[in-house]
Amino acid sequence: MTVDYCDIKAAMAAGNFTDALAIYSTGKNSFSGLARRTFFRFASYVTANGTVEPLHDSILAGKDTSSLDAAIRAALANGKATLAAGLIQVGALKYFLHEVDEAYNKIKTYLADPAANLTSLVADATGAPHNVDEAWSLWAGGAATNCGTLSGWASSLGGAMGSTFLGNSYVNAAMINTANEMLAAARLPTLNIQAYDAARTDVARLLTMLGLQGVSVAAYTADAAAACKRPASEVEDAKAMISVHWTYLEALLKLRNFKPSAVAELHHALTASKLSYKKVAAAVKGVLSAMGRRSSELGAPQSAVIAATWKCSSKVLRSVA
Repeated sequence: MTVDYCDIKAAMAAGNFTDALAIYSTGKNSFSGLARRTFFRFASYVTANGTVEPLHDSILAGKDTSSLDAAIRAALANGKATLAAGLIQVGALKYFLHEVDEAYNKIKTYLADPAANLTSLVADATGAPHNVDEAWSLWAGGAATNCGTLSGWASSLGGAMGSTFLGNSYVNAAMINTANEMLAAARLPTLNIQAYDAARTDVARLLTMLGLQGVSVAAYTADAAAACKRPASEVEDAKAMISVHWTYLEALLKLRNFKPSAVAELHHALTASKLSYKKVAAAVKGVLSAMGRRSSELGAPQSAVIAATWKCSSKVLRSVA
């Protein structure tokens, strides 16, 4: 799938959005048995009737189940490469959450009747541990070279926000630990559904932090690009990334029962006709405080990273922040 994503981005860069749509819809390089894996399936996957997948289902809560796929197709049809690429990553994130949730459900089913010989539900090759492996592949990518992964998002945003330790973003470092905790809790003989569920809760928290970093970097970039008189396309691309990160951030905030007023305040700041990073930062700070997290975990936009090639005065950049 990482190769498919590279091919999609290459097609869009060449202006060939028809090819990009074809790879998104029918796949190209990744197979499950004889069938191609597709980003379309990730974006449009619907939980089976009677099955509860709270993290996965939150992404489209209150929306038509085809809404993410429709948004991706619209972006491709309108030649919006940054928006399309970002939303395709959200589709991968959505399916990552499906794998995390499905592992929990397999553990739950197995524990409900341990004598029923349902060991395949917790076996490494077919059960909950396999789901965790699949989730990790979606996070980290399946190839040494790639054109964008979820962990790549975390790495880039960590650098742009100055929230790194020894070169690793805080979100990536924590996600590695969380994935290991899920894997241990999903396997015999260390099977532990309470520990797995606690780690699953941590996944939601880490992705909320990722989304807050995402909208912060995108809002600062858009505001700073406008102040520095960068090309309008750069401002538009930054605003597109606000929409991308808000797609999953809003869902996770609602899932975690944040006050509707706080969610609405952040949304208003992000979608204001005249975008102001300072107002976005204030709204983000309110959400961060409600999470009980430190500002250092989130970080702050690093103009030296974000505007490294802009040749814009430090005075103008400081005025934005």
